[in-house]
Amino acid sequence: MWNFLFGYLFAGATLRSRVWRLVLVVVFVGALIAGIIYASVVFHAVTERNRAPYVHPHSTR
Repeated sequence: MWNFLFGYLFAGATLRSRVWRLVLVVVFVGALIAGIIYASVVFHAVTERNRAPYVHPHSTR
């Protein structure tokens, strides 16, 4: 599958055009940045959820 994808996206005809090359690079870099931001938000949410609360829910008072 990866061979087909890379073969299609990085074929000689596609890379001959500077505009297409720039568009592909911008899309890949944007997807990478979006993935990093999404992963950091998810990890932050999981960390906050697993943190112990300050007040115990079953207090004796």
